[in-house]
Amino acid sequence: MTLALGVGLLGSLSIPAATAGFAESADPAAAVQELAAQAAALPSGRTTYRAITDYNDEMLALSTQHPGLVKHITLPHKTRQGREVYGIEVTHDVDASDGKPVLFMMGMHHGNEWPSGEHTLEFAYDLINNDGKDPRITRLLDQARVIFVPVVNVDGFMLNRRTSCGVSPTCASSAGVDINRNYPFGWGSNAGSNATTRGPGPGSEPEIQNIMDLTSANQVTVLITNHTSGHTLLRPPLEKRAGDAPDEAAYAALTDAMAAKNGYTGMKSGFDYETTGETPDWSYYATRGLGFTFEIMKTQSTNNTYPEVIEDYLGTGRYEGKSNREAFMVALEYAADPAGHSVITGQGPKGAVLTITKDFDLWTAPIKQAGSVIDPPIAVPTHLESRLITPTNGKFTWHVNPSVRPAPAYTETGVVATGPGKFLKESWTLTCARPTGEVLETVHVTVDRGEQVEVRLQECKTRFNGNGPKD
Repeated sequence: MTLALGVGLLGSLSIPAATAGFAESADPAAAVQELAAQAAALPSGRTTYRAITDYNDEMLALSTQHPGLVKHITLPHKTRQGREVYGIEVTHDVDASDGKPVLFMMGMHHGNEWPSGEHTLEFAYDLINNDGKDPRITRLLDQARVIFVPVVNVDGFMLNRRTSCGVSPTCASSAGVDINRNYPFGWGSNAGSNATTRGPGPGSEPEIQNIMDLTSANQVTVLITNHTSGHTLLRPPLEKRAGDAPDEAAYAALTDAMAAKNGYTGMKSGFDYETTGETPDWSYYATRGLGFTFEIMKTQSTNNTYPEVIEDYLGTGRYEGKSNREAFMVALEYAADPAGHSVITGQGPKGAVLTITKDFDLWTAPIKQAGSVIDPPIAVPTHLESRLITPTNGKFTWHVNPSVRPAPAYTETGVVATGPGKFLKESWTLTCARPTGEVLETVHVTVDRGEQVEVRLQECKTRFNGNGPKD
């Protein structure tokens, strides 16, 4: 490993200061070893796996130490055993209502996949440590917001098992739910192990309700759910009969760009093995943000594998030159790039509350029951809602996912493969309201990937300032 890695990888290490000390060191060889050790360290300096208290304490400490950059969040739904699920948001002026696009990264849908949580939190440390030092990271934190939830399945992590507790108060293993088979879109298929671990209903589990709520309320232009293992980078479709995603060209290009950095094998998920009810399928077909599964490391076991966690993140040792950290950076670059999503601009009265919403049904798969029984698909009402407060000058730039939605393969009548280029020409409903909630104007905004649309909120401005008719 060379030392010419750049400030982004080295974090706060100063190469000139460190090398200047060699001449003064009583043991130059030891000084070189120390410098190499610093260069190979994770952003947090961690050398062993975290417990849940480590995750929770560290996220709280990061928000306390960096109040303008890091915000601590508590997700709305407790686990079946009553535990809170925590995360952090990272961006410049983190408490502002700023209209930035969002990269959402999470780990440990499966509670025994420990490296997935480690890489999630380490990337947060990486951004925080290098803000103001690495120009690329500093620029991206001006342009985008990053949400981190390192441990989605807290109950499963506490018990070191794949599944959540499900409805069992004692968390019996026979009652567990694989929450990464519980997302509503395509739920109920007999692909893989879905029939026994999918949960009692589509979207029934609090852990995935947390993820759906966060995704639905934020303009998540790229979503990454970290798992282990196998060094694969997966995109929809999860089931071959669903056919390629309508945005397959964009999906494939971003997959290839990330895989070029981490050396993973990029592929359509169904060609690895088939499932349904996973995070990326639901998030893409609900929001059109591009969702991916990273299968971290090549070793499944968590026994004595932390050196591999470090090497896979940094691109050292057995993964020399192929860094998951750099793949995450590619994802963040794409999340921030307006060419990959949509933009709504305009001017409204200072302090007005702008809200965009969409409502539609997603569908489960035909539901495989015991024996040869197959029940018809179930409609799952889906509501997207994001808010923005207009700034002091009233001018706003809102980075959003396209209103034009991917045509889904799972439908009321069954599975009908759609394929590339098949979209539903839908609109966002945008309202302009007083802080009290009184809606003063409603407009419909149709916007596609890479497009920018300006809205004129003249009626809202007139009525907000008291010059127009009251309802």
